[in-house]
Amino acid sequence: MPTAPLFLCPICSNALEKENNIFKCENNHCFDSAKEGYVNLLPVQNKKTKQPGDNKAMIVARKLFLEKNYYDILLTPCTELINRYLSTENNPANLLDIGCGDGYFTNIIFNNIERSRICYGMDISKEAVKVAAKRDKTIHWFVASSSNIPLPDESIDCILKINSPLDYANTTKKLSNGGFVVSVTPGKKHLFSFKSHIYETAHDHEPETQPINYKLLDTVNLEDTITLQTQSEIEQLFMMTPFYWNASQTAKDNIAKLTELTTEIAFDIHIWQKN
Repeated sequence: MPTAPLFLCPICSNALEKENNIFKCENNHCFDSAKEGYVNLLPVQNKKTKQPGDNKAMIVARKLFLEKNYYDILLTPCTELINRYLSTENNPANLLDIGCGDGYFTNIIFNNIERSRICYGMDISKEAVKVAAKRDKTIHWFVASSSNIPLPDESIDCILKINSPLDYANTTKKLSNGGFVVSVTPGKKHLFSFKSHIYETAHDHEPETQPINYKLLDTVNLEDTITLQTQSEIEQLFMMTPFYWNASQTAKDNIAKLTELTTEIAFDIHIWQKN
C-alpha cells in the first residue's frame, strides 16, 4: 500500500483525510477521488479559465509522441541527479513532479529513485492528470496550480519540472531544508529545424535564469537529433509544444504537408537548491 498523501485543503489549508473515496478537512470541504485514481484540488474559484492547461487532444498527442521514446534522453540523467542529490538525512524522501502532464516521465523516473517515500504528480490540466493516474497507482496524482500547491510547507525534498512553468517563490516554502528542484528547460537549439517550418525567423531558446533564493548545484546539457517518419508523429510533436497555441494558419498548413522531419532536440537540466 502506498503511503497516504499529505494533501491540504485548497480552500482553508487544513489537512485532508481520506474517508472511502472522499478527501475531507475539518471544515467539511470535500474533494472526490476520481475513478481513475486522482483528486482535483483546483477549486472553481481559483481557475482563470474554464479548462486550464492542455486540452484532451494535446494530452493524447503528447502521450503518443513520448511513448515512441523520442525524449528518453532525459530519463537517465534526471534519475541519476535526483539519486545523487537527495540528502541521506531525508531518507526516505518525498518527491513532486510539477506539470507532470500525462505522467510519462513521472512514472519512469520516480520508480527508479532509490529513497522515495511519497511520490506526487501534479498538473493544472485535469485531462492530463486523468491520463497520468492510469500509469501507476502508487503515485499520488492531483490537479492543482503551482501558485497554490496544496501540500504542507517543507514537506517536499525534490521537485521535478520538465518543460513546465514554475512559481519558484511559492515553491520555496514547500521544499524541505536542503530540498532542490530538478528543472528541465529547452536547450538553445531545441527543435530549431522544426521551428523553421512554423516561423519566418526561428530563434534560439533563452537559458533559464537563476531563481531568487536558490543556488546552483549542477548543470547537464543534452543534445541529439531525431527523425520523425510520418505526418502523424510530426503533428503530435506540433500539438504538444507551445508553438501550437499561437501558430498561424500558414504555419499549420506547412506542418500538415510534412511527411518526414529531422530536427534537433536539446535540454538543459539545472539543479537548484533552496538557500
